Amino acid sequence: MKRADKWMSRFFSTSRRVTKKKKDDDLSDPKRRLVRPLIIFALSLASCVSLLLFVMNREEEFLVPIEVSLARSTSFILHLLGNGTHVVDQTIWSNTFYLKVIPACTGVYPLSVYLSGVIAYPSGWSAKLVGVVLGIGGIFTLNIVRLVSLFYIGVYFHNVLDEFHLLVWQSLVIVFTLLLWLFWARKVARAPGTA
Repeated sequence: MKRADKWMSRFFSTSRRVTKKKKDDDLSDPKRRLVRPLIIFALSLASCVSLLLFVMNREEEFLVPIEVSLARSTSFILHLLGNGTHVVDQTIWSNTFYLKVIPACTGVYPLSVYLSGVIAYPSGWSAKLVGVVLGIGGIFTLNIVRLVSLFYIGVYFHNVLDEFHLLVWQSLVIVFTLLLWLFWARKVARAPGTA
């Protein structure tokens, strides 16, 4: 009987080791390690886009306050730079030019992609919270810089305003969002197993 117990304990301990080794092998496979974050990214992006569509359908409740705060912040910076501007709703007015902040100018689109990346990245909740704050602050600040520059371009170089608005600044916002996420992932989040 002792021989059977000894054999059974060896069998089960060996099977546990094999199972654990198989799990370790699964994690060392780069394809398997990549699938989970991609699924989480896709799900979080779908969630953020769904939330964004919900917000867009209720523009008055959610986006107008963001548009107004961007317009006021931009007007404040323009005042500091010596421009006489005033804000009416979402529009920044001067004697020679006006600039209206619309939903696409709020940064909610790149922010939703950025936040999806933060949520999907394998990091702790405190790092994710830092990433959210960094993203909201960084993209909001970039939008103010963008609006201030577009105001000056509209006043002094009106003929190239559309190119700067649609080509240059949209590209810069995309690149900035990607670089901001890379900075967060490398310096703040640091995936498990990296030092």
